[in-house]
Amino acid sequence: MKFSVVHVNGARGRCIEMKLDAPVTVRQAILASPLPQLFPYLDPDTHRIGIYGRLCPPDTQVGEGDRVEIYLPATRRAGDDEDEQD
Repeated sequence: MKFSVVHVNGARGRCIEMKLDAPVTVRQAILASPLPQLFPYLDPDTHRIGIYGRLCPPDTQVGEGDRVEIYLPATRRAGDDEDEQD
């Protein structure tokens, strides 16, 4: 089965094309990819993950052609919620 595993962190990101025998869970797909070695902070049990932008639990089955995505937590900067004054 072919699918991709994707992670983007600013300008650094990777889209890894994978081929594994089914069945494969999202967790297994991430751990089988080189992404944990490239980005050691990634953990499928703590980071939000999804398939094509839809959040899913790590034990979700990956389908043929799926795009498994690993999301960084959103961070807020000082002043992000302040209303702009004209």
